[in-house]
Amino acid sequence: MKFFLFIIIAVFSIISCSDNQDDFDLTSLINSNLVLQLDKGIFDKINNNRKSNISEGDNYTIKESKRERDNLQIVLEYSGGCKVHTYEIIWDGIIYSDDPCKINLLLIHRGNFDNCEALITDTINIDLKELIGDISYKNDCAYHIFSSYNSSENPDIIIDAVN
Repeated sequence: MKFFLFIIIAVFSIISCSDNQDDFDLTSLINSNLVLQLDKGIFDKINNNRKSNISEGDNYTIKESKRERDNLQIVLEYSGGCKVHTYEIIWDGIIYSDDPCKINLLLIHRGNFDNCEALITDTINIDLKELIGDISYKNDCAYHIFSSYNSSENPDIIIDAVN
């Protein structure tokens, strides 16, 4: 009886961690699991740790990005497939208005201990009005996105200002 129960659990685990994204579509879950934060203290702590090679969250790769009006879209890849992943975009509230104007953002990925190995590709959408507000610099500045795994001064990706 115990062996039969073990087989059922094993089969369920394999099915739930399938490489087929149709079995477990995270696209809508990611967009609803994006937290936007304006917090200089948290930003500074994570940013200082980042520069000292102390990572926050789980690793991911940025595949592409674009801007459509007040929305930044970032396509990410990571391994997982069995748990809901969440993201945080953290802004310190500083607009670097010197030419070229820029705004630094930290993107933290939380895999919630997902040990599955499917390669997941998803797009997160950042509403700039919600994060930055309706200030004029919102359109004039480039957005420099840093992961906590990047210890350099160079962002993982730069999303240009609106022309």
